[in-house]
Amino acid sequence: LAMCMTLIPIAALAADNDSVSFEMRVLRLAEEYGVTISVAPASNARTVMTAEQEEAELAELEKRLAAGKEALEENNRQAEEAWQAILESGRLDEETSVLEGVSPRATHTVYRYQTIGSYYPDGTTIRCYVTANRVYSDERSRYLWGSVVATGSSLYSGKGSAWKETDCETQKIDGGRTLYVQVWGDLEEKYTSWFKEYTVTSKGWRLSYEARCPA
Repeated sequence: LAMCMTLIPIAALAADNDSVSFEMRVLRLAEEYGVTISVAPASNARTVMTAEQEEAELAELEKRLAAGKEALEENNRQAEEAWQAILESGRLDEETSVLEGVSPRATHTVYRYQTIGSYYPDGTTIRCYVTANRVYSDERSRYLWGSVVATGSSLYSGKGSAWKETDCETQKIDGGRTLYVQVWGDLEEKYTSWFKEYTVTSKGWRLSYEARCPA
């Protein structure tokens, strides 16, 4: 029984990368690690990269992208675990309407700060907030959360250059004493090497926090 095999010379495989532009190889890395990347010449670049410099540049980029993917996955894993703990604990309020016998009071805003980062893990702080009405319950002798007025999140400090919130959910827990807030968004980070300027956008960050109502 005759077998037919097609052998690809090793030299041809090595030459494959040589025939692909640096920018295309960056886009391949972006696809592999689930981010979007734009690349441009650095403003202070005075020379063209050699082949060896391109390989070193790509190796450093891939190292950072791998760490960033791990950071994003770990962040979202912890957020999911926190949410599942809420569901399993019985803290989630089934009744979301305002109880009878409570009177609306002034609104109150709670701020929370969380650090995230892909190209720079834990290098960016996002400020989140929720504003809601407070109501006083004679039955419970304390204030409870009423309706949510507004939520939001924004870039606060650090390495990130932009933050875009894509979704937000709020649930009452602990009998109305606490709001559980979940926020999703995309983070943009910039990095400049000796030769290139990169803009890296990692998508699908999930943030969560508890906002207690002042008694």
